[in-house]
Amino acid sequence: MHNNRGKNYLQTLTGLALAITIIAPPVMASTEPQGTDVKKLLAYDRSVAFDLKETSSKEENGAVIKDVNYAGYTPRHGRIKAYLVRPKGPGPFAGIVFFHWLGRPKGDRTQFLEEAVALSKQGVASLLIQGYFPWKEQPADGPSDRQKIIDQTIEARRALDLLLFQKGVDRRRIAYVGHDYGAMFGGTMASVERRVKTYVLIAGLGTFSDWSLKYWPDTAKQGKEVYERAVKPFDPIIHVAHAAPATVLFQFANTDHFITREDAMTFYEKASQPKEVKFYDAEHDMNVELARKDRRDWLTRQLRLGPG
Repeated sequence: MHNNRGKNYLQTLTGLALAITIIAPPVMASTEPQGTDVKKLLAYDRSVAFDLKETSSKEENGAVIKDVNYAGYTPRHGRIKAYLVRPKGPGPFAGIVFFHWLGRPKGDRTQFLEEAVALSKQGVASLLIQGYFPWKEQPADGPSDRQKIIDQTIEARRALDLLLFQKGVDRRRIAYVGHDYGAMFGGTMASVERRVKTYVLIAGLGTFSDWSLKYWPDTAKQGKEVYERAVKPFDPIIHVAHAAPATVLFQFANTDHFITREDAMTFYEKASQPKEVKFYDAEHDMNVELARKDRRDWLTRQLRLGPG
């Protein structure tokens, strides 16, 4: 998050992580969120060209990794940097969009690169996107941040478009994996996006205003209530309640200085079913092997992946 937030991190706990699992049984899909304005605001023109450009391409451990960039949906945010990672061969491949965290290290599109390469051995094509809000464009005030949340959520949806444009990707086996703010944008798009079969939301918070008001105090200059009211319609905790029929895996840290266990459980409890939550002996960076293994196992089951 904000640079001051990074200073609060403790060293990641060493040793094997202890996971606590809570599982909820599947139920029928829930109704859509009330109101149509949010749906309209998160809608976009899928005919807008990507103007995809490839900077470089290499092979690593059997995967083809392409460093690419493409035109953002809203030009003022600039071009979107990404990695396309895919196995060799014609497919069919499952597909995953990865969206990184705001923190150190690897608070950019490189965060999940090793996982994407490993998953390629199981027949997965991945797109790892670079975010701009709040990475390059920091929270400022309610109206402008509201629009930035809309724009960034649309870019997460367009990432699905670009992934599905790739030859051999099976649109019936698509996942979204996000950490921190990456998880939050996944939660927000869950109510309007029906192409995702499963979400993995890692150490995300249910409301945008909690972090903005705490770590960027200028956002409160017109009053906290003004900011909260402006961004609330797009809070992940509202939209993840309508993710069904997609499944959702939540991953949280036991030692998280930015998300209390109560906030984590509230986010989880509001989500539609089927869902599962796991807690780890980790900090907010979630840099523990058990968390990586658990989401790999989850994705293997949900996307019907082959052996690694």
